[in-house]
Amino acid sequence: MPKFFLAWLLGLAANAIALALCALLPGFSLNLTGFILAVVIFGILSVFFTWLVFRLLRGQGAPVVAFTGLISTFLALLLTSLLTPGLSIDGIGTWVIATLIIWVLSVFIWVIPGPWRTVKRERDRKDST
Repeated sequence: MPKFFLAWLLGLAANAIALALCALLPGFSLNLTGFILAVVIFGILSVFFTWLVFRLLRGQGAPVVAFTGLISTFLALLLTSLLTPGLSIDGIGTWVIATLIIWVLSVFIWVIPGPWRTVKRERDRKDST
Protein backbone atom coordinates (compact mmCIF):
# COMPACT_ATOMS: atom_id res chain seq x y z
CA MET A 1 0.00 0.00 0.00
CA PRO A 2 1.48 3.41 -0.93
CA LYS A 3 2.58 5.47 2.05
CA PHE A 4 0.51 8.47 0.91
CA PHE A 5 -2.63 6.33 0.85
CA LEU A 6 -1.84 4.86 4.27
CA ALA A 7 -1.35 8.37 5.67
CA TRP A 8 -4.62 9.51 4.08
CA LEU A 9 -6.48 6.56 5.64
CA LEU A 10 -5.01 7.37 9.03
CA GLY A 11 -6.06 10.99 8.57
CA LEU A 12 -9.52 9.80 7.57
CA ALA A 13 -9.77 7.81 10.80
CA ALA A 14 -8.67 10.85 12.80
CA ASN A 15 -11.27 12.97 11.01
CA ALA A 16 -13.95 10.39 11.79
CA ILE A 17 -13.05 10.47 15.48
CA ALA A 18 -12.92 14.27 15.47
CA LEU A 19 -16.31 14.61 13.75
CA ALA A 20 -17.80 12.12 16.23
CA LEU A 21 -16.43 14.22 19.10
CA CYS A 22 -17.76 17.40 17.51
CA ALA A 23 -21.22 15.80 17.31
CA LEU A 24 -21.28 16.09 21.11
CA LEU A 25 -21.08 19.90 20.88
CA PRO A 26 -24.29 21.90 21.20
CA GLY A 27 -25.13 23.30 17.78
CA PHE A 28 -23.34 20.50 15.91
CA SER A 29 -25.82 18.09 14.36
CA LEU A 30 -24.70 14.97 12.48
CA ASN A 31 -26.71 11.88 11.54
CA LEU A 32 -25.21 8.50 10.55
CA THR A 33 -25.56 8.94 6.79
CA GLY A 34 -24.22 12.47 7.08
CA PHE A 35 -21.33 11.22 9.20
CA ILE A 36 -20.10 8.75 6.58
CA LEU A 37 -20.48 11.28 3.78
CA ALA A 38 -18.90 14.06 5.87
CA VAL A 39 -15.84 11.93 6.72
CA VAL A 40 -15.17 11.18 3.05
CA ILE A 41 -15.87 14.72 1.80
CA PHE A 42 -13.89 16.31 4.64
CA GLY A 43 -10.95 13.96 4.02
CA ILE A 44 -10.76 14.92 0.35
CA LEU A 45 -11.31 18.64 0.95
CA SER A 46 -8.80 18.71 3.78
CA VAL A 47 -6.01 17.42 1.54
CA PHE A 48 -6.94 19.90 -1.19
CA PHE A 49 -7.25 22.95 1.08
CA THR A 50 -4.04 22.12 2.95
CA TRP A 51 -2.17 22.09 -0.36
CA LEU A 52 -3.92 25.25 -1.60
CA VAL A 53 -3.52 27.31 1.58
CA PHE A 54 0.11 26.25 1.94
CA ARG A 55 0.77 27.32 -1.67
CA LEU A 56 -0.85 30.70 -1.05
CA LEU A 57 0.84 31.40 2.30
CA ARG A 58 4.29 29.84 1.98
CA GLY A 59 5.95 33.11 0.92
CA GLN A 60 4.58 34.91 4.00
CA GLY A 61 7.00 33.41 6.51
CA ALA A 62 6.94 30.68 9.11
CA PRO A 63 4.41 32.24 11.54
CA VAL A 64 1.78 32.55 8.81
CA VAL A 65 2.48 29.11 7.37
CA ALA A 66 1.86 27.66 10.83
CA PHE A 67 -1.79 28.62 10.43
CA THR A 68 -2.11 26.60 7.21
CA GLY A 69 -3.64 23.61 8.98
CA LEU A 70 -6.08 25.69 10.98
CA ILE A 71 -7.26 27.66 7.95
CA SER A 72 -7.54 24.58 5.74
CA THR A 73 -9.44 22.72 8.48
CA PHE A 74 -11.97 25.54 8.74
CA LEU A 75 -12.40 25.78 4.96
CA ALA A 76 -12.83 22.00 4.61
CA LEU A 77 -15.36 21.96 7.46
CA LEU A 78 -17.27 24.88 5.96
CA LEU A 79 -17.53 23.30 2.53
CA THR A 80 -18.31 19.87 4.02
CA SER A 81 -21.19 21.37 5.98
CA LEU A 82 -22.55 22.92 2.78
CA LEU A 83 -22.24 19.68 0.79
CA THR A 84 -23.42 17.19 3.42
CA PRO A 85 -27.17 17.03 4.04
CA GLY A 86 -26.85 15.28 7.43
CA LEU A 87 -24.45 17.84 8.90
CA SER A 88 -25.32 21.23 10.33
CA ILE A 89 -23.30 23.57 12.50
CA ASP A 90 -24.92 26.51 14.28
CA GLY A 91 -23.18 29.28 16.19
CA ILE A 92 -19.78 30.91 15.96
CA GLY A 93 -18.58 29.21 19.15
CA THR A 94 -19.47 25.80 17.76
CA TRP A 95 -17.61 26.59 14.52
CA VAL A 96 -14.50 27.66 16.42
CA ILE A 97 -14.48 24.73 18.83
CA ALA A 98 -15.23 22.16 16.09
CA THR A 99 -12.43 23.55 13.93
CA LEU A 100 -10.00 23.40 16.87
CA ILE A 101 -10.99 19.84 17.82
CA ILE A 102 -10.51 18.57 14.27
CA TRP A 103 -7.25 20.49 13.83
CA VAL A 104 -5.77 19.28 17.14
CA LEU A 105 -6.59 15.66 16.34
CA SER A 106 -5.12 15.96 12.85
CA VAL A 107 -1.92 17.48 14.29
CA PHE A 108 -1.78 14.69 16.86
CA ILE A 109 -1.99 12.05 14.11
CA TRP A 110 1.03 13.54 12.32
CA VAL A 111 3.25 13.39 15.40
CA ILE A 112 2.59 9.68 15.96
CA PRO A 113 5.52 7.67 14.60
CA GLY A 114 4.68 5.12 11.96
CA PRO A 115 5.36 3.90 8.44
CA TRP A 116 3.74 7.01 6.92
CA ARG A 117 6.54 9.09 8.45
CA THR A 118 9.46 7.42 6.63
CA VAL A 119 9.66 10.18 4.03
CA LYS A 120 10.57 12.66 6.75
CA ARG A 121 13.03 10.23 8.34
CA GLU A 122 14.76 9.60 5.01
CA ARG A 123 15.01 13.36 4.41
CA ASP A 124 16.45 13.84 7.92
CA ARG A 125 19.02 11.11 7.26
CA LYS A 126 20.11 12.77 4.02
CA ASP A 127 20.43 16.14 5.76
CA SER A 128 22.64 14.69 8.52
CA THR A 129 25.13 13.11 6.10
